[in-house]
Amino acid sequence: MRIARSAARRLSPLLPLLLPAAACTPASPPPRLIVWAWERPEDLRFLPPDAEIAVQTGFIELAGDGFTARGRRYPLRTDRPPSTAVVHLQIDDRDPPRWTPALRARVAAAVRHFARIVPTPRVQIDFEVRRSQRQILIDVLDDARAGLPRAVPLSMTAIASWCQEDWLSRLPVDEIVPMLFRMGRGDPAIRARIEGGGDWSDPACRKALAISADTPIARAPAGRRIYLFAPRSWTPSTFNAVRSQVEQWR
Repeated sequence: MRIARSAARRLSPLLPLLLPAAACTPASPPPRLIVWAWERPEDLRFLPPDAEIAVQTGFIELAGDGFTARGRRYPLRTDRPPSTAVVHLQIDDRDPPRWTPALRARVAAAVRHFARIVPTPRVQIDFEVRRSQRQILIDVLDDARAGLPRAVPLSMTAIASWCQEDWLSRLPVDEIVPMLFRMGRGDPAIRARIEGGGDWSDPACRKALAISADTPIARAPAGRRIYLFAPRSWTPSTFNAVRSQVEQWR
């Protein structure tokens, strides 16, 4: 196991009575936006006060009987503390893991380390797996939940198609974040469902969602926490463009 420790751096009074009822209906509150700060240099000091930051704090790759692990390699410049620590895991497809109790325990320790390296009120696990590897993801989530204070919410990202199945609601997480980008062959059908006013089959997926700055989506369900991804370092213009896109859903 190799861990390189690093820390992230912050008219008249009668007028309303004359208007149609719909015009008097209060606007729905804006969605909560959370900007992902992934593995690259990021300067997010331009963000408005109501935007949160989720920072990737650790990277873990499973292979064979072991794994490699390291902290964040690039600086994050911010004028506020992040709200979420994101631990990314992945599997080396050239050497799939032999998931033993010993390896599971070591990975759990590494996840706990990176979940705590930057103090945040929320932890998120980002781990995409094949169907045959789901037990590894389940074990990682079980161990992460067991290793965190009960008051600390545990979030997970999810491939969008997972939310059309029935296994996620049994996971020990407080939030599931279906990612509405890079959806592969299922992209057209999922996009048509969501943009057409539909929602996920699994209610557990109805608290949050994620979109990418380079893959606009015309409509998404209201009342969700919105995680924002960008394929390159964030700029004010990129953020403002994706925020305007989200505001059009209301």
